[in-house]
Formats: sequence, C-alpha cells, structure tokens
Amino acid sequence: MKLKPYFMAFSCLLLCLSCSSDDLNRDEILQNDCRITQGISPNQDGLNDNFDLSCLADRSGISILEIFDRNGIKIYEQNDYRDEFIGQTDDGEDLVTGTYFYAITFEAEDPEYGTSTEGSLYINVEQ
Repeated sequence: MKLKPYFMAFSCLLLCLSCSSDDLNRDEILQNDCRITQGISPNQDGLNDNFDLSCLADRSGISILEIFDRNGIKIYEQNDYRDEFIGQTDDGEDLVTGTYFYAITFEAEDPEYGTSTEGSLYINVEQ
C-alpha cells in the first residue's frame, strides 16, 4: 500500500515531537501559573475581593504598586505589595465600578514581566 511509508514517517515525526511529563520544566509551569488578575469584586464574598499579587511578590518581590483612575490620577500606592488593595483609595474611599490602571515595579527582574509592568484592572462593586 502506498500510504504506509507516509504513515510511518508521520508516526516517527509525532514520536520525535512528543514529550512526557519528565520533559516539562517545573519552573516554566509555576511561572505560567503566576498571572495578574484582570478584575476584582470587593464585595466581601471571599472571591476576588482583593488584587492578589502574592505569587509575583513571592517570585520577584513587588517594590511598588500604583493604581490610577481613568484620568491618570494616582489613587492608590503601596510599597512591598502582596494583596492589600481592596478597591479603595489611599484615603479609604470605596471606588466605583469601572476600569482602573496599575503599574507594578518589581524588586528583582521577573522572568515573565521584566522589571515593571502595567495593565488594566476592572473593579466590580455592584451586587
């Protein structure tokens, strides 16, 4: 049968490219699990109540976290950050539902984000 050589070549290619659990790098798996959440809902239900960056704090250390409103005004700043932000300004005022922006500066270079990173954070305070 003429398809047999092609099938054999394809099978060998698959075997060469496949990997086992022994081939996986544990550090790569842990690094990929360390993600920055895209939103919080600080309604005290125990789910996503705070901006939890403890994984990054453990991995690279967070020197400063800054949160800005949509006008670019800094509303929150914390040194040595882990998970303290609960949707309130530095003055303790509750924020309204909407998109906010963060800037993170790491103590050491993070393998995924480098020395700093920025992004958006959606805060949902509606029930």
